[in-house]
Amino acid sequence: MVSKLEFKQAARLAIQNIVKHGDTDIFPFPFENHAFFDKREEVIDLVVEYDEHFEEYLARFSPLNVSSLTPVTYTGFRWATQIDPIWNAHFLSCVLALSAKIEAARVPKAENVVFSYRSQANIDTGDLFDRGYGWFQFMERSVELSNEFEFVVACDISEFYPRLGHHRLENALKQIAGDTPYPRRIMQFLGNYSNTRSFGLPIGGPAARILSEVTINQIDRLLIGNGIRFTRFADDYHLFAESKEDAYRHLVFLSEKLFDNQGLSLQKAKTRIMTSGEFRATNPLKPQLDPDGTADDLRSPDPGPKELLRFSLWFDPYSKTAKEDYERLRSEIRRFDIIKLLKDELAKSRIHTALAKKVVAAIRYLEDQPEGDAERSPKDEAVLSILENCDVMYPIFSSVLLMIDEVFEELSAKAKGEVISGIQKLIKERSHVFRVDVHLAFAIRVLSHSNRPENQALLQQIYDERTSPIVRRDILLVFARWGEWYWLSDIRNRFRELSGPERRAFVVASYILKDEGSHWRNHIDKELNPFEAFVLGWAKEKANKLGWVIPL
Repeated sequence: MVSKLEFKQAARLAIQNIVKHGDTDIFPFPFENHAFFDKREEVIDLVVEYDEHFEEYLARFSPLNVSSLTPVTYTGFRWATQIDPIWNAHFLSCVLALSAKIEAARVPKAENVVFSYRSQANIDTGDLFDRGYGWFQFMERSVELSNEFEFVVACDISEFYPRLGHHRLENALKQIAGDTPYPRRIMQFLGNYSNTRSFGLPIGGPAARILSEVTINQIDRLLIGNGIRFTRFADDYHLFAESKEDAYRHLVFLSEKLFDNQGLSLQKAKTRIMTSGEFRATNPLKPQLDPDGTADDLRSPDPGPKELLRFSLWFDPYSKTAKEDYERLRSEIRRFDIIKLLKDELAKSRIHTALAKKVVAAIRYLEDQPEGDAERSPKDEAVLSILENCDVMYPIFSSVLLMIDEVFEELSAKAKGEVISGIQKLIKERSHVFRVDVHLAFAIRVLSHSNRPENQALLQQIYDERTSPIVRRDILLVFARWGEWYWLSDIRNRFRELSGPERRAFVVASYILKDEGSHWRNHIDKELNPFEAFVLGWAKEKANKLGWVIPL
């Protein structure tokens, strides 16, 4: 049984994770994360309140989730969902209340078989998973095993998160949860998320990752019971065999068990039976080769792609040693020729996604002053080169825009102007890059750095044309940050027509409307749900402090 105190501890860890790392790795962080940071104890108590009144609140204040297409390749997309912030915190708290039991039920980490999302919570950093045990170690272990076997089957599950069955998940949770209400609450929440369809997990957040692992654990156990050597990371499997006949046998066994037990299937286009030599030759950790077949990484004293993939770029900006940690990380980055690695990626017709993401993340730590006779700083050069090649970077363009937003104030005045005009041009030309709402939402945060009439007109046009709540929410906050009250005053008349994210954004934005906003808030106060009331209380406290900048 999970006690009230234990659930509150799970809620504390959930809020710390959201504050430190955000709610997903796909969408822009919702502004409510700032409220979570400033009023942690209050929001923890609110999560507990939602738990105590779960069925009533689920019916009365149903989650207002936002779904959007997000690119995964140049022509492939998937649906991703940003969960209503307070319900996301409650959902994650329920899962974390069971996470220790879920981890104990999985194939032990010491066996070096399953490498994805191994629980190792840290309340100080907000980490939920072991940072030293992931995709890189999965690939390294696969290469090691390929030296012991003649053949390797590489395959992954098709539409793993969207097709994962709720009934199988519920059964798995009940097997490990004991006498707790959380399997039922998790399933009720997922039923609401999926519109009563009995399958599908929200993509992008840690709760869904933990739940997917407890479900697929059955298949891992069946493979082990059948004597099949394998490694797995999330939906990617590597099966190892002594002969081609055994490789086919392993593949058939996995396919049958996935379909019979989980209703899942393998992606046909990505399933390959290879010799061990072929597998090692196509290994993404293999050093890049020059035209003569010599490994550049091995000839050069400078670290290359493989080392950058292994290198951790994360640091905690809120730690007591944040400044020292940043400078230490920046010093380490200087060992890599980031500009060369970037140019190598941009020269390709299709980027190496994992490597390109690491290169983009490393741009944050480049020098922002020109070197020698150069006209541009390394940071200017990197940002503008990427923006000029947005087609090539399309699959990871959200990461690109997030990086540009973070480094914008460190760019030269000329580079800032080129960035703003470049994004404006792409939007006005209706470029495919901004057809997806997620990209547009990140772009709005970059445009927020420049309060000019042409930007105001463009954002108003976007608000009128696009229906995505995450896009419209951020436009409301941008106009409030700019102090452009006239447009917001007009939106006030349509408050009851706004989506949930827009309503909460307008509550915050109303503080620039002076007496008009105060009168409106007094009138609307009784219509707010508990989470909106929490946001209002936070905004009221912040508005009374000098120098408060409305957050995005």
